[in-house]
Amino acid sequence: MTKILVKPAPGRRVRRPDGRVLEEAGAAVERTPYWLRRAAAGDVTIGKAPAAPKPKAKSSDKREG
Repeated sequence: MTKILVKPAPGRRVRRPDGRVLEEAGAAVERTPYWLRRAAAGDVTIGKAPAAPKPKAKSSDKREG
């Protein structure tokens, strides 16, 4: 499923589906009908979630010493 970044609208305190309060800085969450309803109601703003960092390639250089 697609991740989105949700942030509470100014002056709003928004609860996550599990009951915890959404942080002011926002959070990357799954794009679900719950968050789309919150956005339609003006409770949150939606942006693109930051891309996950790419894992570093493992070096195949084996040093013998």
